[in-house]
Amino acid sequence: MDWNVVSAVSQVFAAIFVGVTVVYLAVQIKSSTRATHSQTYHLATAALGEMASIIGRDRELARIFRTGMENPDALTEDEFTQFGYLGISLFRRLENIYFQYQSGMIDEDFWDGHRDNTLWFFHRPGMRAWWKDRRFAFSKRFRDFLDSSSPSEIASPQSRRL
Repeated sequence: MDWNVVSAVSQVFAAIFVGVTVVYLAVQIKSSTRATHSQTYHLATAALGEMASIIGRDRELARIFRTGMENPDALTEDEFTQFGYLGISLFRRLENIYFQYQSGMIDEDFWDGHRDNTLWFFHRPGMRAWWKDRRFAFSKRFRDFLDSSSPSEIASPQSRRL
């Protein structure tokens, strides 16, 4: 038996197995990445859906939020506190979507609609007043994104009610 031939054949088989393993791993990573992106999308939309549900299922909370967005001076101190906590909850969720976008976990298409929504909320008079007091509770990147934006960037109509 020629050991050089055995060695060459085993090296060929090893190379084939390594190649198959690399292809298998690439397929698994691609599948895992798709699953992670899908899960990120699901969690982001669920979080915003939950926020809408919190506000929408309570008439008084909806009134406070709507009034706070447009005319925060019309709120009592307690109502403004409620409005502030709703703002924290909403903007934490929006900050997470921004972070996921910046991290490449959500795509441009998903981000476009959420970007518009984020800017629409941010540029409401009550949110601007609230933001002055709360902005440092958020990441610098998110603050910079919001603070450098302008109402003219909002694609949705200004007549939009919510």
